[in-house]
Amino acid sequence: MTGQPSIFKEKRGSARWMACLRMIPVAVLSVLPLSATSQPKTVLAIYSEQRLLPAMQTLDTALRNGLALETNPNLTYLSEYLDFGRFGGPAYDKLVSDFLRTKYSGQSIDVIVAVGPLALPFLYRHREDLFRGIPVVFVGVPRESVEAQTLPANFIGVPVAVDPVQTVSLALHLQPDAGEIVVVSGTSEYDRAWEPAWHRGLPQLHTSVPIRYLTGLALDDVLRQLSHLPSNTIVFCPSFFRDGVGRTYIPARALRRMAEASSAPVYGSYSTYVGLGVVGGYVFEIEDVGRQAATLVRQVLNGEKINQQDLPPMVSSHYLVDWRQLQRWHLPESRLPAGTVVVNREMGPWQLYRGYIIAGVALILGEMLLIVGLLWQRAKRKEVESDLVITNERFRLALESGKSVGWDWNLKTGRDSWFGDLRTMFGIQSDLFVGRADDFYRYVHPEDRHSVTNAVADARQGQRPYATEFRVVRVDGTVRWVTAIGKFYYGSKGDPERMLGIATDITERKLAEAAVRESEDKLRLLLDSTAEAIYGLDLEGRCTFCNPACLRTLGYERSDQLIGKNMHSLIHHTREDGAELPEEECRTFRSFRNGEEVHVDDEVLWRANGTSFPAEYWAYPKRRGREIVGAVVTFIDITQRRLTEATLRNVNRRLIEAQEQERTRIARELHDDIGQRFALVTNELEQLRRACSELPAAIRNQVQDVQKQTFELASDVQSLSHKLHSSKLQYLGLTAAIRSFCKEFGEQQKVEVHFNSQDLPIPVPPETSLCLFRVLQEALHNAAKHSGVRRFDVQLWETQDEVRLAVSDRGTGFNAEEAKQSRGLGLISMEERLKLLKGTLTIESHPNGGTIVRAGVPLSSESESLRSVV
Repeated sequence: MTGQPSIFKEKRGSARWMACLRMIPVAVLSVLPLSATSQPKTVLAIYSEQRLLPAMQTLDTALRNGLALETNPNLTYLSEYLDFGRFGGPAYDKLVSDFLRTKYSGQSIDVIVAVGPLALPFLYRHREDLFRGIPVVFVGVPRESVEAQTLPANFIGVPVAVDPVQTVSLALHLQPDAGEIVVVSGTSEYDRAWEPAWHRGLPQLHTSVPIRYLTGLALDDVLRQLSHLPSNTIVFCPSFFRDGVGRTYIPARALRRMAEASSAPVYGSYSTYVGLGVVGGYVFEIEDVGRQAATLVRQVLNGEKINQQDLPPMVSSHYLVDWRQLQRWHLPESRLPAGTVVVNREMGPWQLYRGYIIAGVALILGEMLLIVGLLWQRAKRKEVESDLVITNERFRLALESGKSVGWDWNLKTGRDSWFGDLRTMFGIQSDLFVGRADDFYRYVHPEDRHSVTNAVADARQGQRPYATEFRVVRVDGTVRWVTAIGKFYYGSKGDPERMLGIATDITERKLAEAAVRESEDKLRLLLDSTAEAIYGLDLEGRCTFCNPACLRTLGYERSDQLIGKNMHSLIHHTREDGAELPEEECRTFRSFRNGEEVHVDDEVLWRANGTSFPAEYWAYPKRRGREIVGAVVTFIDITQRRLTEATLRNVNRRLIEAQEQERTRIARELHDDIGQRFALVTNELEQLRRACSELPAAIRNQVQDVQKQTFELASDVQSLSHKLHSSKLQYLGLTAAIRSFCKEFGEQQKVEVHFNSQDLPIPVPPETSLCLFRVLQEALHNAAKHSGVRRFDVQLWETQDEVRLAVSDRGTGFNAEEAKQSRGLGLISMEERLKLLKGTLTIESHPNGGTIVRAGVPLSSESESLRSVV
């Protein structure tokens, strides 16, 4: 190649032959056994950088293959990665040395391999306190680093020639019109190791191209500057472990990002960079370096004495470029120096038959363009015609479906064309009407003609869009509402020449708006006139509306005192006993949170003056379609009802007291007076029967019958006394009284009554005993009268907080809801007695399904009275 700089010294092909010749002894050595195969050997490889670096991985593979680790079981290969490219400083140096000293304190090491330019200085600094006296084979160390220091005898190795100037010389050869050389470098110690070779060889470039250094910048800033470079710039990056802000990178990855972001070709100094987007550089093969180091390690392990003059020569470097990058940057391959290795070459039909392809494609394209042009012109014309027809049809359908009419008013000729749904709007039985502007005004409602005329005149004079709403009178006299929009088009002198517009029938909308207003008026009248307090809630619990009754009941004067406020915090924040009511437990909010209807009559609401009142309220979710948008709450002040109920309970209590007192009085009179007198008569009849033994037998038998009837009558009186007032209930307790009553009831009614009791407190409060006893009496009498069966079950037991009674049968049953609505005297009596003790009564019954009556009285309840009558 003529005109090449003197710096290019290698000939094409010579490097390949030399490399092949050097591989022969390495291959032979790799299969020869070590001299001391009988004893295990250990090799420790210490790498300058992290394990993920492509160069470190390539060197490690070459070392392992060169030492034949897979076929030599007596050789142990250990590796450590110092990662000096990302970390450094005295503290880290000490930390690493302490770690290695501790880790390998008991390990026998035969050879140490120092891989990379920073591993050698590290081992040299710690030669006295770390791996003392152990042979060290260094590999991948620049020549300048080795020559800068005097190494001990146990440190041997072959340096590598890193020549960044040769890489820039290659770039200048490929880009003779380069306007600038930009050198990008990191800030780590490794990144600065190339500088001596650069400055030493810089005079050999013999170039006037200015050189600019991008050092000490963050990688993002570097990428930003590279993206704005002119395309004739040369970008050279020898190494990039750490940027100017301290962030560390794998150089290969950083270089890939630079190559992707750069607007100019990028060059590198290592073979592992080729294929990542860089054009290439003057490099040595890392595999060769690894195999050379493996040979030295084997010699040391075999005990060979190696002198400096016995060391092999440095691995030669050569030019290496990526064919894909040459194509990307349009760099001619003919400018490459002799002996350059080109990788990633792609040979396709284009390279082989480029001329024929260009000529054939040009001919075909010319004919195709001519044909396509003619066909396109024809198709375009048909497409426009078809689109015009479709557009007109769509416009017509749109007007008719929207109950709209379009107009085209030519101001110069006065011709006014109407088209669209003329039947609906004007009652004209046609899709097109052509006339004058005055024909249109005849259809406008007389009351609206003036406003329409003014709107048209204002739009015409002010050169503004026309828009208005008015009424039209159809041919049949029907009035329709119309909204119209239009626009004037002006000539070059500013005179209006044409007006286009659309009018839409909005009669249904107007009717709907009127209906909505009427509905709102009716609703407002209803809300204002109703006696119940009503307010609305949104999904945040804020008031949206309230009626006057709501304001009066809560003591507010204006609706704005409630609207927008959280109603729970305002009127529902505290329970009747003064305890706080959390918003999460607010049953009013449950209506819009859970979508359920709520009815509550056991809470209080709070007035504006801070007082409370008992209230009954209903809350219903408000929906828009299926979506819940809030709630409507209706409430009333039930203070008067509570007072009435209290008065009624007091009356009921007094009636029950009077009833029990009267029962007790009658029972005592029956037992103490009438019962005794019947007993006396019975005795006298017995004496009479015995004294008149001489009387006829018929008379004696009649006296005996009278005596028997008298005895039975006395028994009935005694039983009636027990029903009215059970002395066993008073003296023996509830269980004994119920058991006795069940037995007596069964004998009298000729039925089976099975009684079972368990876990009752001793004693049961008297008022509770009396209440449950009366419920039992009423339930058994009703069951015997209406059930149609002869067997009944009675259960009495205690739960954790109440005494419960159950009376059941398997009879005909009845409709429980209808029975509650009929409100028989027996049911009322049971409910009122239990209510006085804060008890509960439930009745479960179904036709032909039997009946169960359950009653429960709290153990802690205190009767409002009844103690005085028990």
